[in-house]
Parts: sequence; C-alpha cells; structure tokens
Amino acid sequence: DLGRLGEATVRGVIEREDGEVVHLVDRPLTVGASVEGAIDWPRRFEHMQQHTGQHVLSAAFDRLFGVRTESFHLGTDSSSIDLARVVTPHEVRAAEDEANRVVWEDRPVQIRFATAEEARQLPLRKESLRTGPLRLIDVEAFDLSACGGTHVARTGAIGLIAIPHWEKFKAGSRVEFLCGGRALARFREWREALAATARHLSV
Repeated sequence: DLGRLGEATVRGVIEREDGEVVHLVDRPLTVGASVEGAIDWPRRFEHMQQHTGQHVLSAAFDRLFGVRTESFHLGTDSSSIDLARVVTPHEVRAAEDEANRVVWEDRPVQIRFATAEEARQLPLRKESLRTGPLRLIDVEAFDLSACGGTHVARTGAIGLIAIPHWEKFKAGSRVEFLCGGRALARFREWREALAATARHLSV
C-alpha cells in the first residue's frame, strides 16, 4: 500500500528479510512522534479488483479446460496471467464468460488459514511451496488458493473481467486482463479513438 504517514507521502514499502517493514517517504518524520497513517484507498481497491479477478479468471481456465496459470503480473494499467499452454479464441471467450458469470453471481470471498499439512488435504487450485501457515482465499464453490494479496469481500465488487489481448508466450499463452475500473478506462480509450477515427475519415 501507498498513502500518507502524517504529512509525509509514502512512496514505497519494503519488507526486509528480518520481517521489518520500511516505509519510504518524501520527507523526514520526527523520531518518537505519533503520526496518523492513511492508505491510498482508490489504489488499494483497484488492486483488490485485479487480484481477486485473477483468481476467478485463472480458475475459469483451469475448470473449463484444465489450463494451469503459471504466473500472474499486476501492472499499472493492466495485468496478465501466463498459462501453461496456448489457448484458442474459443477458450478465451468461454473462460471470460465463465469468470464474469461468477463475478455477477456476487459470491462471497473468504480468507482463512491452514497449516501446510491441512492445506495438502484441501482442493487447492495450485499447490503451494511455502512452509508454515498458509493464508487461503476461498471464492465460494469456485476457487481455493494460497495467496497473501488484498481481495474484495464479494466477487460482485470486481465489476467486470475483460480480456483485450492474448498472445503466445514461451510454450503457453500470456493473457492480458482488466477488471472493474481498468476495464471502464480502456473502453473509454477505445471509444475516443474510434470517434476520432470516424471524424478524421468522415465515415
């Protein structure tokens, strides 16, 4: 999270190897002083939409076609998942439809914890290599994954999951996706570009 500590703007956050959390701020703070902290909520909520949307979209590809997600990339403007094999346009459309069905059903998203031994007995979408207690994200009757990220409380808050682009990547596919506010922002970009093209060509 970014945000503020007193009058200082938090530019970055680092967790050191010893577990200590360090906030990088734009001005010095007075040693020993008490300050009030506030996160950048719009940024946090946007990340919650993208992160939960990734769980739902990855589960859709896995449930429908048995295609595993190898990695997830959260970018500034869009995000992507890397799938284990090349997917077809039909598969992309079907996974997008299935993911949005789960979004619009407004299913609860619960957080629970399990030991590594307990987790081995659970139907996790992807086996976790971490040791010790695991934080599990449970999208009701659809996805169960170990994850330390921030998530919405119900799938309806994701709003929409849209796939504007995908391409072959290594032996699989890289699928770009947009959730919620990011999907709306991209639609507006395309709308303005199409309107400008129509004006320029007088058609």
